[in-house]
Amino acid sequence: MQNFKKNLGFNLALIAIAALFIVGCALAFLAYQGSTKSALDLARARRDQLALLNGHSFVPGAAAVSLNDKNVEAAAADVKELEAHLASLRAAIAGNPDLVIKGKASANSAELSALLRESVDGWRKLAADQGIKLMPNDPTAFGFYRYIHNQGTSPKRDFQKVDQQRQIIDFIVRQLAESRPAGSPLLIESVDREPIETFVLIPEGKPGAGSYAPDADGSKNEIDEFLPSRTFDRNGLVDSLSFRVRFVAYTPTLRTFVNKIRNSGRPVAITTIDVGLAPKDFEKLLASSVAPAALPGAAASVAAAPSALGGFFGAEEPVAVSGSKPAASLVDQRVLVVPRRLSSFVVQIDYLSIPEEKPAASAEGEPKK
Repeated sequence: MQNFKKNLGFNLALIAIAALFIVGCALAFLAYQGSTKSALDLARARRDQLALLNGHSFVPGAAAVSLNDKNVEAAAADVKELEAHLASLRAAIAGNPDLVIKGKASANSAELSALLRESVDGWRKLAADQGIKLMPNDPTAFGFYRYIHNQGTSPKRDFQKVDQQRQIIDFIVRQLAESRPAGSPLLIESVDREPIETFVLIPEGKPGAGSYAPDADGSKNEIDEFLPSRTFDRNGLVDSLSFRVRFVAYTPTLRTFVNKIRNSGRPVAITTIDVGLAPKDFEKLLASSVAPAALPGAAASVAAAPSALGGFFGAEEPVAVSGSKPAASLVDQRVLVVPRRLSSFVVQIDYLSIPEEKPAASAEGEPKK
């Protein structure tokens, strides 16, 4: 210990040199390990590059597809073609910009509540003026039951979307009213909509985070609100607002209504059509309005004497003798095989729109603009 103290500087220098040597050995070992990993990564990258250059055979026996200049140019051309096709699909779905139905951007809760009540009163008056029946005890509120029958309530958010729904319903109701043939009965049971203003925000970490969806634990929908089981909505690609029209009429009314919707030029699509027999009480309600017109010659065929087949196919047509004159024209011999019956129809209509494209997230380390 005395010798160490006598040569303290020399001994401390030796200790420092030894420590530096140990640290240098450790760093050299770590560098060697890192170079080994880098060499393995480089070898793997070279193998991948060689595999791309040599090509990959997707179909046994077919020529391998390699990453050469020709294939790269073809892939780039395919990408441009797909982008152009996507743009054409978006334009086809969006429809004519002049026919797009947009909600009032400046609408607020009080103004929208007044517009809803005014519209519902206007649709009921339209039905009354044109002889269209509504449910006698509880006429439809055209999708806005929660605001029409609960005084003092109004939408709390999504004012523009709700106003857009109001305008779309106006379009649907008028198309249905114009689809009824003259003198044909029509009963509107209800017009239903999605209550989008009651949807809740999906939290982060769950599918569809940041968007709105129905609240599974929320209150039950009103009688004129529904959640569609089938829809054209595709997250990030196509947005849709679903509506459902339930009415009782004859088949020509449905046919004209569907054709008018499809040929309107607006971005709408018929999602589902359900057909059933009209309930007896609805038939009684409509019986007082307009009786269906009978086909020409139908009464005469019913009153005719039964044929050898029991009149199952109507009155038998007499066989024409050469040179003789036909007994009656074809119009007079038309037979009503299946009597017209009122039917109950449920038509779901989706109003389509293209969501606004969100800018792509900036790469890590890239300065935000």
